[in-house]
Formats: sequence, C-alpha cells, structure tokens
Amino acid sequence: MIVFIVAIILYQLYDIGWREVVRSLPTHPLFYIIFGLLYVSLPFAEVFIYGQVWKAKKWDLFKGFITKKVLNDEVMGYSGEFYLFAWGRKYLDTEDKEILKNVRDNNILSAVTSNLVAFSLVGILVFAGIIELDDLIADVNTFYVILGVVITIVFIILFVQFRKYLFSLSLKKSAIVFVIYITRFVIHHGLLVVQWAVVIPNTPISVWFTFLAIVIVVNRIPFIPSKDLVFMWAGIELSKMLNMATASVAGMLLVSSALQKVVNLILFLWISYSDKNREVRQLQMEATETTS
Repeated sequence: MIVFIVAIILYQLYDIGWREVVRSLPTHPLFYIIFGLLYVSLPFAEVFIYGQVWKAKKWDLFKGFITKKVLNDEVMGYSGEFYLFAWGRKYLDTEDKEILKNVRDNNILSAVTSNLVAFSLVGILVFAGIIELDDLIADVNTFYVILGVVITIVFIILFVQFRKYLFSLSLKKSAIVFVIYITRFVIHHGLLVVQWAVVIPNTPISVWFTFLAIVIVVNRIPFIPSKDLVFMWAGIELSKMLNMATASVAGMLLVSSALQKVVNLILFLWISYSDKNREVRQLQMEATETTS
C-alpha cells in the first residue's frame, strides 16, 4: 500500500513540476522550529499522562515514547503500543495485567479526545459554511440515521454499565489524562496551522481547519504505516480542489514528511544504541557484584 501511495505522490509532484515544487520548499526558520515542537508534543505529553500510573524516570519514559512514536509512524499503527507493553514489562515493577490496562485506558482516552476534536472541527466547518449540512445528509436514508443513533446510545449504555471491566483508571486520573490529551491536541493542531500559515500566508483559517480535519481522520486510520504520506497525498489533492498554491502545499508537506523520517531514523538508532549500552553496563555491574 505504501508503495502505491508513494507512486501516486511521485506522479502528483511530476504533474505539478519538480522545479516548481523545489522553488516552493519552506525557507522560513519558524517552519522548522515548529516542526521540532510538533515532533516532541506527543511524547512530552505522554510522560505526564503515563506518569499518573507509572513510576519511572521522566527521561526514560520520554525515550520510550519516542520509540513508540517511531514504530507507530513507520512500522504499523499500534505497533508502538506493543513495544510500550514490552518496555513496561522490562523497566517497571508492575504486573503485566496492570501495564496492559494502563496502555489500553490511555488509548481509549486518546481516541475519545481525537474524535471529540474531529467532531468539533466538522461542526466549525458546517457553521462556517465550508461544508453544507444538507449535502452531508441529503443522500442518507432516515432509517440509517435512526439506526446509527440507536447503536450509539446502546454503546454508551453498555460502556457505562460495564465501565469497570473495560476501563480501570479512576475518575480523577481519567479527568487529568483527558485534560492533558485535549490540551496537547489544541496546542499541537494550533501549531500546525501556524506552521502552514508561515509557508502560505493570507490563507483563510477555514481552509486550514479543513486540512486539520483531514489530518485527524488520517491519524485515526488503524494499522497503516507512514500516515504522513497518506496526508501528503490527500493534502495535495485538497489544495487543487481549494484552488491553493499546490506547489507550495506539496513543498511543505514533502519537507515535513522527509524531516519526520530522517528524525525518526536518527532518534531510533540513538535510543537503541543508548539502551544497548545501558544493558551492557548493568550486566557488567551485576558480574562485578557477583565476583566481589
């Protein structure tokens, strides 16, 4: 699938014109500063999120969450969660069952937060007139609308009824984690808009809200790697539909994707090397204690 997406992107860039895309690459330093902030926003937030239930050094947690991010970005969606479970088993003095519950609960809260933001953005787009509500529901049969509402209500009732079996975090900790997630989402997506606006100024905010909606939808697609490439593909097509400077959009999305992959590779290699050295030192210390 990734090969297919890369092939389409290459065709898109060829269709725009490689020289035009290269001339449109971002040159403003603020674009790259914001990229760094965007990159660390989730691992940084997760240090405080998992800090509610895990007792470990913040730096060790941060490195673990960076690796989780790299795996989710480049290998497959949710592969980072499997790594996080293995990391917890290795470095935490906690039962496997509890570690699994913690990862599960935080993923549920993350999904709830992102879906809430997505629905809010759709509401803003409808209110602003970017999306016509009549167009969204014109072709939808009333029966399916009622069925969807009923299914949603049933799921809510089941979740409330069996919450203690599906979700183990206390109400207080859940509220803290939710606030951290929503704060991170608002800051992260706000910075995205600023980053885009640096490259293509004087663009209506409603256009960037449309791009944000696409970002959130793409990020919620499970089990696919390189979601940045999927968004790049969608973003270039969206820029054509919105009569934007397509070369500029392609340039900034190309740079963002390339930077993410380079940084992912560098940090993954560095953290792997650091962890390996740490294990060697621990083995040496244990051997010294045994012989002495």
